Amino acid sequence: MSSTEGSIFTSKYLRFSLGILLGAALLYLSIKNVSWQDIKGELESLVYPWIFFAVLLYWLELTLRIARWRRLLAQMKPPVAGNHIALAFISGYAANNVLPAKLGEAFRADLLGRLANVSRLSAFGSIIVERLLDMIAILGMAAWGLFFVTTTQLDTVEEVNRGLGLVLAPVLLLVLAIYFLVARKHTAINAKLKTLNVRVRNLIQGLQTLEDTSSYLGLLTSTLLIWTLNCLAIWSIMMSLSIHLDLNQTILLIGLTGISAAIPAAPAGIGTLQYAFHLTAILFDFPASAALVASAIVQIALLGSATLVGAFAYSFAVSHHLLPAGGARR
Repeated sequence: MSSTEGSIFTSKYLRFSLGILLGAALLYLSIKNVSWQDIKGELESLVYPWIFFAVLLYWLELTLRIARWRRLLAQMKPPVAGNHIALAFISGYAANNVLPAKLGEAFRADLLGRLANVSRLSAFGSIIVERLLDMIAILGMAAWGLFFVTTTQLDTVEEVNRGLGLVLAPVLLLVLAIYFLVARKHTAINAKLKTLNVRVRNLIQGLQTLEDTSSYLGLLTSTLLIWTLNCLAIWSIMMSLSIHLDLNQTILLIGLTGISAAIPAAPAGIGTLQYAFHLTAILFDFPASAALVASAIVQIALLGSATLVGAFAYSFAVSHHLLPAGGARR
């Protein structure tokens, strides 16, 4: 094995290990004081129609996410068919739920490249824009919730504020980087980057949707609708446990769970998602057992349904020979 191959292997192994360890540590903090008898009681009192309603809302959200990604890929050459976008999207979501460290994003870009014969780096650039829109919405909801919510747990609020500050810095850096790559495309740095190699040019091409300011309103509207549906789905899950959150509490919960989902940790947010619900239980004074059950419902009913459909979609692509043997263009 060459030194380059060895370093790549070590890097992936390290990411896997750190992701699993982080998820395990946060899961332990979330369950260490929870009685299994209390969990059993929460499960026995579940109101299942609310869960079914949450699943319906979640799939409406995923449909809007596919439509938004299609808008982000509209300038791709050659044009990408809608069925390829949907197949790659749901398969990538499934991969994100079974692979650690958010590796499903790279899987999604690679799959779209193989299905549509487009650059996978251009596809990955569009995913960066997609995630950036989501992170801006998530941070906005977390900030809104922290500002307007009422709680006596001021120490916990301070911890969440510090964590929010740590997340905010890299997001701002990413926004600035994309701004100079797209909006300020005639700068000397941008010109130098584009001359480096075709991979850099392909990645920048995936960011070019932000060059068209007329698309901003559509992207922002779809992002708002996506997170509104997400809020309603999580609120419905809390209702299934007879926990009535008001608007500001729900918004803060979505902000915290959104941040946890963005952390490259264990598959399906195991540990990180549990801890986000655990923090919310502390802030709003509902049982830790209910927080643990709610996070498990999200992972089983919502993420689990996407994983099953994504697995079938990928199997369909393989069985119908939709994936060329040559792979995707870089």
